[in-house]
Amino acid sequence: MSPTLPDPTARPVVDRADSIGRNPWLVPLVALSGIVALGDVAFMVLIPSVIPPLAAGVVATLVGIALVRRRQRAAIVVLGLTSASLLLAGLAFLSSHLAHPGSPVDFLHAVLAIGGRALAVVAAVGAWRGGAPSGARRLAAIALGLAGVAAAVSGIATLLADGEAARDGDIPAVVAGSRFPDEVVVEQDQMLHIDNRDVFRHTFTVPDTPLDVDLPAGIAARATVDLPPGSYDVICDIPGHEHMTSILEVR
Repeated sequence: MSPTLPDPTARPVVDRADSIGRNPWLVPLVALSGIVALGDVAFMVLIPSVIPPLAAGVVATLVGIALVRRRQRAAIVVLGLTSASLLLAGLAFLSSHLAHPGSPVDFLHAVLAIGGRALAVVAAVGAWRGGAPSGARRLAAIALGLAGVAAAVSGIATLLADGEAARDGDIPAVVAGSRFPDEVVVEQDQMLHIDNRDVFRHTFTVPDTPLDVDLPAGIAARATVDLPPGSYDVICDIPGHEHMTSILEVR
């Protein structure tokens, strides 16, 4: 009996679990997902407030990381879908913070949430498809470069930010703990000195009027109240800060 020769055209049988176990894309996927989740936790502690979508994302990320050792395909799906869904849900809200690097908590969280999640989605696709190790290394290098640039830009902008000191006759309005004073009373054409003592950005906005003051983190600003006598609602015009309200009484 002649020996059976292997068919050169047959495709080799690959142990799928073993190939996934050596998947180099899992490292950046888990690292990026975990770092973004930690950033979300830190952000909610600093606010301080629990944001339900972010809290749910943190839980889903922990579940995905826990699945990596035994159910890697499931882990890739959980981490990839969590990153993609939170990226799409928060893009409009977070993108406004990218224009304000002088408020480092808001800016760096936005960079982490947008850039980190986008890269995590790419890592999930690479892990699912079993991409080349060189691609995973490039992705990790891009993530480190993005983090370094964001930190440098925010640091420089924060150092260059300069608030305005109060002058005699200014009416003080202190913003702290994501709260305005309950009421601010001024005379017409008097100056307000608005001091933002929080570590994140706010605005002091009277809707449908020219009074709209941007308040970077830890910065004070002066503004003239050029409004007719009356009572006006004050808001912080930043998504997620709808609870910040006050009354401006102009006499």
